[in-house]
Amino acid sequence: MRLFLLVLLSFVSADLIGQRSVGQHPVGQRSVRRQAVARRPFPKRYVNVSHLNHLYQPFTLANGTEVGTVFIYSEAPTYTLVADSDEGFTCVDDVARAGLFLLHEPDLPTDTDKQNKLMKLTEMVLQMQATEPDSVAGYFYNFLFKRSVEPINKRFRTSVASPNFWSWRAFWFLTEVYSYFHRTSPALADRIEQANQRLQAVMLRDFGSKPRTFVTVRGVQVPTWLPFGSGSDQAAIMLLGLLNRYQQKPDSAVVHLIEQLGDGIVAMRQGGPGQFPYGAILSYENNWHAYASDQSYALQRAGKILNKPEWQAVARQEINNFYPYLLKQGFLESFELKQVGNERRLFKRGQFPQIAYGIRPMIWAALEAYEQTKEMKYADLAGRLSSWFLGRNAAKTPLYDPATGRGYDGIISAGKLNRNSGAESTIEALWAFQKLEQYPAAIKALENYK
Repeated sequence: MRLFLLVLLSFVSADLIGQRSVGQHPVGQRSVRRQAVARRPFPKRYVNVSHLNHLYQPFTLANGTEVGTVFIYSEAPTYTLVADSDEGFTCVDDVARAGLFLLHEPDLPTDTDKQNKLMKLTEMVLQMQATEPDSVAGYFYNFLFKRSVEPINKRFRTSVASPNFWSWRAFWFLTEVYSYFHRTSPALADRIEQANQRLQAVMLRDFGSKPRTFVTVRGVQVPTWLPFGSGSDQAAIMLLGLLNRYQQKPDSAVVHLIEQLGDGIVAMRQGGPGQFPYGAILSYENNWHAYASDQSYALQRAGKILNKPEWQAVARQEINNFYPYLLKQGFLESFELKQVGNERRLFKRGQFPQIAYGIRPMIWAALEAYEQTKEMKYADLAGRLSSWFLGRNAAKTPLYDPATGRGYDGIISAGKLNRNSGAESTIEALWAFQKLEQYPAAIKALENYK
């Protein structure tokens, strides 16, 4: 099952997260001492697609279409591919991640294997869009079962076609891959454009004209016009797809929705320099969680494209103040706030599990700040955050192995690692290093911290 179940146990949340638990499947017991990690030789490139290739599997749908998939789970020590009986064996969430990763591989123009996989992964996402003439048409189903009859999981709560994480991630991927196929396969690009138009239309219908009202949760005022009311985590992924659409096909309605979402994310910022929680952008209602925290990355991108320096400033306040706080805490998994008078107080706090999906967003945000400002402190911060993957963490054990390309499923508790290596963990780790390798200063910082 997914990490959303763990989150729902720790605090009530209306959004369906659809993330993987680090504790459900068997856990390896071996540990590696930090001294050994520091001496370990690494390849010139940290990125290694070997395990991602292991997770990749072609699959034929009931309509005869061959698509590309990536297995959700891969269990140590043999890294057997495993399906989930309720959900399925693959999902749009992970396939879109894998597609975005391949799209930005530097050797994609010459690597026919990656080109073929990218095309098949794109086909899988397209096939998962709901076309029924009802309110969900345009949104995406998430999971596939490994069976020949009715493989699309249309009923389980983390798979129904709905305005949720998997639909936004499909949109981000399809809007980003559109330009590539516009050059290489115009017919496929036309289908992608049609899918993007359908989803954009329902996004505008469902979110474009929501009133800008607020509610108060444990004394904390939060907006009501984001997904599930105050889901800034989901809004950030929506922004990334909408920014692609804006750059490809400028539209005033799209700009309005971007502004709606961006202002809603800004409204979730709490505290500031010297004031807890130090500019953190809450994820939902009065709580923050590490996974899916792409708000600062998305705000910086949107702020640059739409010339909104106030959005960039909010993002950098989180990066400058909240990220160092997390580093001092040895990272956190989640916390809740409550407002007492003029003071924001910690209501609940969790340090574990820690997963790649909780670290990668911070790395991207720091690198985007470096890209936009050229200030070395951001390259240094990105390197320091990335060292979590190579053993500078509560388990004192690498969460990514450049020799195999495995991203491990997380830290369960201090000194205890889940050595399974599923799609989400692997791709989030690969994403982190793929972007890091674009910035030699960040790689140099990482080498100093690991």
